[in-house]
Amino acid sequence: MMAGVAVAAFLWRVEPSGQPFFPRCWLYQVTRLQCPGCGATRAVHSLLNGQVGEAFRLNALVVLAIPIATGLGIRAWRGWRTGHWWPNPLATPLGMSLLGGMVFGFGVGRNFPW
Repeated sequence: MMAGVAVAAFLWRVEPSGQPFFPRCWLYQVTRLQCPGCGATRAVHSLLNGQVGEAFRLNALVVLAIPIATGLGIRAWRGWRTGHWWPNPLATPLGMSLLGGMVFGFGVGRNFPW
């Protein structure tokens, strides 16, 4: 928990663009194609600074995944605390297929010059 707060505080203060300690996408460096994760760190930085539109421009998938990840985190916290687990809709073959298809589709679609 504290590590997450520390990382969020760091990302809130430090602009990821041009920093040598943030990882670079090898796919983008080699092919100039953006993977589904390209721009994720910059998008989180923009969100933490209240720039929602800029965050969507950088990586809409990450912005839309934050409420889902928050819900899964609450589910896990509640399950550990009470021993009663809510069903996980992503832990089904259909859920995994839809999630994989969305990530793949986003990765392909973001490389078209719309």
